[in-house]
Amino acid sequence: MTKSIKLVATVSLILFMAPIAIAQEECNCSSSNTTRNIELEDSSSNEVIKVAVADDANHLMIGVNSTITSGSLTMEIFDPKGNKQGNFSVESMMRSSSNSKGKNKETVCGQLNKSFKDPMKGDWTVKLKPKKVSGKIQISSHLSN
Repeated sequence: MTKSIKLVATVSLILFMAPIAIAQEECNCSSSNTTRNIELEDSSSNEVIKVAVADDANHLMIGVNSTITSGSLTMEIFDPKGNKQGNFSVESMMRSSSNSKGKNKETVCGQLNKSFKDPMKGDWTVKLKPKKVSGKIQISSHLSN
């Protein structure tokens, strides 16, 4: 009886593990994620962030999230040949001011998310063009093959 149980357990384990082993053999996949956080204080200096894409990458996702309290910000994504692949702008419409009732303040959030299948190999570029911006920007990249 115990030999039967051991045999059933062994066969069950083989049947359970075989699809996993085959799947691992068929898919030698990997991915990488990078997140950069940038804080600006009354900045008008352009920033350039590079995202390196290797030969074996078959999918690229780039996300730019911004939360600003003053100024205007343009975000642009360029492929390795310098062609613009996306852009987005956000701007604070209210001016912070002091009055008898307190201080007025506005927070503006903006996002740019792009996904590229079989992306061009090389350095992709995210350009930030702030004009008197105070706020935070988060740039995320995800590569998979």
